[in-house]
Amino acid sequence: MSLVLRHCHSRSRTFILTRHLSSKPSSTKVPLLYKPEHDDQTDTVTLQLLSWGKGASGQLGGGIEEIRHYPTPVANLIVSQSSFALSPTPGRCVSSTNPFGEVGLSCGLFHSSLLVNGKLWIWGKGDGGRLGFGHENPLFVPTLNPHLDSVRSVALGGVHSVALTSLGEVFTWCVQIKIPFCFEFLFGISVLILLVGF
Repeated sequence: MSLVLRHCHSRSRTFILTRHLSSKPSSTKVPLLYKPEHDDQTDTVTLQLLSWGKGASGQLGGGIEEIRHYPTPVANLIVSQSSFALSPTPGRCVSSTNPFGEVGLSCGLFHSSLLVNGKLWIWGKGDGGRLGFGHENPLFVPTLNPHLDSVRSVALGGVHSVALTSLGEVFTWCVQIKIPFCFEFLFGISVLILLVGF
């Protein structure tokens, strides 16, 4: 990232001073990751996903393995305009006027996820199947997981991931289970919140 100070003198003399604050930027254009499916006349607002820190496994979502010393945009989300409030569930923001307008984040040791209106994007180190795509390849940008729908909460750990759907189904994937697997013995049991630890 660079900061540019442009100072113009008379007679068209221009001096440009550049100070590098971190390594080269991961992208010049921030991708649009989510937009509502319906195109009604409701007002929308753009939310921007930022990341920073040590991203040696691609968990920052910028497209490369990198270290970011400052918050840097990863993706834009267009959501219905409303006032978001903190949810009682860690990692989720719930719209106070629309219970379906939810945005959530979860960070594991080597992977990260974003939850928007029941859809799950996940990225980072893929070893052990922790991303839930059925392979062990790393993904360096947020990628929609096609195996899950209607996700209400997600929790990421060191080598595992767990998701709770709106139907109360609990899915997990990790070293031995590379795509989301539903625990059938939990059907009929009410699961209110997911907790994760190492």
